[in-house]
This record gives sequence, C-alpha cells and structure tokens, in this order.
Amino acid sequence: MPLRIRWLSKEFFGIALLLLGMCGMFQLFFIFIAQYLLAIGNYFVVILIPIGITVALFFSAIIIFESYAQVERREKLKSQFKKSRGKRSKLRMFLDFPITKPLLITCIIFLATFFSSYYICVLFLNNALSFLTAENLSAVICLLIANLIEKKYARVQKY
Repeated sequence: MPLRIRWLSKEFFGIALLLLGMCGMFQLFFIFIAQYLLAIGNYFVVILIPIGITVALFFSAIIIFESYAQVERREKLKSQFKKSRGKRSKLRMFLDFPITKPLLITCIIFLATFFSSYYICVLFLNNALSFLTAENLSAVICLLIANLIEKKYARVQKY
C-alpha cells in the first residue's frame, strides 16, 4: 500500500489529526456500547483493544483519503481549463469535504462487519471474546477494503 502524502507537512498534518480524532471518537462510541449495552466488564478488552483498532481505522482512512486525493489530482490535471460549476447542494458540499468520504466508508464498513460478526460470535463465545473477535475482524476488513479501493479506484501502481 504505497502512501505518497507526507503527513507531517504543514498542508496535511491538520487533516491527519482530524482523521485520527474522528477515528478515536468512533472508538469511544464503541467503548460506550461495549460497557453499557453489551455488558462487557473487562477493562483491558474495552480500553486497550479499541486503541489498537483506532490506529487500524486511522490507517485505513488515510489510505482511502490518499486514493480520493490522487483521483482528484488526476482529474484536475486533465481538466485545468474547464468552466466552474454552478451551485452545489449542501449534501454535495458536505461530501466534498476532504475527510468525509474516508470516514463514512470506514465507519459504515466497520459498523456492518462488527455487528454481524458480533452476533454470530456471541452464539459460540462469551461477550468479551465476541467483542474482541468482532473488533479485530472489522478492522482487518476495513484495511482490506481500503487496499481494494486504492488498487481499483485510484489505480495506484506499486514501484
């Protein structure tokens, strides 16, 4: 997975912090769900595992962000002298914000995979192990789909 953005440069450092913060907030939501709705009392499972999953979700959001940025750069180079667009709807403006698409894709995939795998695992395992399995499986699926988006949508070629 080649990443071409220098994330510590002035231009992209703020976006990287926004992505990391939103992935952290998303995992805080899952900590709340785990403690109060799923009745998981093991603090190691509820706190340490979501920290690692936050890093995995952040990495997957960065990959998707870079894919969309690369396609945007390619489109900009092809159509430098086109006329400007007219008015855009508020939904379109919301989706055109740089971090919205990567976070939406990552969150939707994570939610769908987490709840489906949790309810399958809870039939065979206890709550804590089901939560562990569902979180790890969801993070791996998010990373695989981010890699798929990078290869198919952005057509990134490895050197």
